Amino acid sequence: MQPGIQAYAKTQSLSLSQRELEARALLKAASKLQALKENWDPSVSALDDPLSHNRKVWTIFLAAATEPDCPMPEDMRKNIVGLARFVINHCMRILFEPDVTKLDVLIEINQHVAAGLRGNAGSVDASAPPSGASTVAA
Repeated sequence: MQPGIQAYAKTQSLSLSQRELEARALLKAASKLQALKENWDPSVSALDDPLSHNRKVWTIFLAAATEPDCPMPEDMRKNIVGLARFVINHCMRILFEPDVTKLDVLIEINQHVAAGLRGNAGSVDASAPPSGASTVAA
């Protein structure tokens, strides 16, 4: 990326709310999973990047929800922990037993949680940035 574009992207990300940054991270992961689904290749080399990226995003959420000073209500923390564990385990299942249909649940979870973070939980059209767009790197 060119230095000017990098500076703009950094400034843009600094002005976004934490919820928007989290939503973008989820949508970037969903976009990578969708691209994998559309260009299905069950090889480990093709699966690794999108599944690893998704696991990293959810590992960050899991870590945040289990911090002793996490400001979220206890029931919400438990829900995030449970969902994060499911997503991480599901990613591993796909890696070990590749099946394109297993990607749908991960894509939907990411899109729905992103929509909720953006305040439009009833809508799955969370306006995901186009593939390759500058978004939060998780």
